[in-house]
Parts: sequence; structure tokens; C-alpha cells
Amino acid sequence: MLLGIETSTKNCSIALFKDSVQLGAHDELGDRFVHGERLHVMIQELLHKHGAIPKDLSGVIIGEGPGSYTGLRIGTSTAKGLAFALHIPMYAVPTLGCFDFSSFESNYCISVLDARRDEVFAQVWQNNSGGFEANGDIEAVIVDNESWNHLRGESVTVIGDCTEKMTKLLSPLPEHWTIVPAAFPSASAMRAFLGPNLQPVDTAYFEPFYLKDFVVEKSKKEYL
Repeated sequence: MLLGIETSTKNCSIALFKDSVQLGAHDELGDRFVHGERLHVMIQELLHKHGAIPKDLSGVIIGEGPGSYTGLRIGTSTAKGLAFALHIPMYAVPTLGCFDFSSFESNYCISVLDARRDEVFAQVWQNNSGGFEANGDIEAVIVDNESWNHLRGESVTVIGDCTEKMTKLLSPLPEHWTIVPAAFPSASAMRAFLGPNLQPVDTAYFEPFYLKDFVVEKSKKEYL
């Protein structure tokens, strides 16, 4: 039994898998991060719902990023804690692949997560016979109406947590491009990565993939 954990955005998401089949899942999306308060409780509740206990887990999967520094740290700490305590392997999958692409018929999909200002974290996925596969590296992209010019003649679906921003920055939207309503990475989508190609990471040395350095915003208040 595998537990998936995805905490890179404000969506705190977990899923339980057995033999590549999803047993159950739970997502909590709010205006603020609830991960530190809710993640452990959500895991306990999901296991209990399916008549399982932590010792029934054979591995834990973490969404490795990019995304929120805080969210990624909480998810990674939880995954490592379970892996060490239960002596089970830990796996990592790209957060930008933790979307449900299965209903898309376009030739390509661009998954995006909001970054600063006009910037997004993005990855291109190509629709092949076995489903969507990564077509290029994860990048931090300053978006304008010339972004991904090489795909302008293709059918493309854009999915992510910043659709209003993408609609504005990509305007006018190329023909055959579609921006779907706001969606967040989910542990349920990790089922696409299950199989022999999923290899464990070194739990002790694993670090989330932040892509960019963590920046602390300075307060604008003036102090006497």
C-alpha cells in the first residue's frame, strides 16, 4: 500500500494506492496553508477509513516540487518521518505532473504553477499513445504572448493554479489553445507514475525541487 502526499500549493492532498489502484483520496483547499495543522490528521483519517494503519504502508510518494517553499517542506518532512519510522522506501514525482491529463485530447499540455509577478513554473507534456509524457524540462517562465512559440500551431491545453493570469498574459490566445479552469496538483494523479519506472530516492539526502531560491519579502512598514 502506497501513500501519496502533494503539498506544493494551498491544496493539501493525499491518496492511498494498492496494486496501482487508488483506494481513496482526500484534498483540502483553502485560502491559507493548512498543511501543518491538517496533514497528519488527514493521513490518519484516510488510513482508518480503509481499515489500515501506518504499518500497512509499503512506501510513501512525495510531490517533489516546484511550488511553495513552506508547503514542500511540510510534505517532505512528513514523508521522511513516515519512511524512517516505518522503514519503507520514499519516492518522488514532479509536482507539475500531478494533474489529471486523462481527459485532454490536445497534442500538448502545459502545466503551470504560479510564481512571482508574470512568472510561472511550467512544464510541457506531449500526448503519446500511452498518455502524456514530459517533453522538456521544468522551467521558470516569464509569460508573454510569445511564450511557447514553437507550439503555436499545435492544439494545446494549459492547466494550473493561475488560469486568470495565464489568460491575461497569453492574450490573444493562439488558435487551438485552451486554458482550463483553475486546477491544483493532486496526489490522486500520482497513479500515472506508478509502475516499475518509479524508483526510490535516498530518503536521508532528499530535498524538494524548489527551482528558485526562497525569498523573504521585506516588510514595507517603517519603524521608529
